[in-house]
Amino acid sequence: MRTEARAWIAQGAALVAAMVLGGCPGTLADKERYLVDGRFVSGDLAPAPFDATAGEDAALDGGGDGPKDPCGDVPTRLLQPSCGGTGCHGATGPQAGLDLASPGLAARVVGKQALGCSVLLADPKNPTASLLYTKLLPQPPCGSQMPLARDPLAAFDVACVRDWIAKQ
Repeated sequence: MRTEARAWIAQGAALVAAMVLGGCPGTLADKERYLVDGRFVSGDLAPAPFDATAGEDAALDGGGDGPKDPCGDVPTRLLQPSCGGTGCHGATGPQAGLDLASPGLAARVVGKQALGCSVLLADPKNPTASLLYTKLLPQPPCGSQMPLARDPLAAFDVACVRDWIAKQ
């Protein structure tokens, strides 16, 4: 019986040691993705809207080559892999006729009426009412939150979609 108790204690100690040592956060491979105005933010915080006309002190330092948008190329970085690359809104047989993967996305969505919902897909004058933005929120005005059957996008990325629509 004593041997069995020692075995349980040894296994418990090994488990605690593995949790402590395995919990090391390591390093962040893409630190710039989480920098907004030179400050580190977690992936669940939304950035302030990017303003390329505000000067370098309002933008990230891109190594002396001018302002850098912290969101990057939203169609390529977010919409293609999260929406188009899943087989839902790709170039071949896109759901609701909405291709979010092919080049020239802005021309297909800006000022265009959504199918089955009485809002514009992307409205630069009112980006927060745009269907591309509201479908990423927990309770969109029509249908289900996107991406369907996958984890929702981080708030930072949702804000990037909103800011991309505003710049179109």
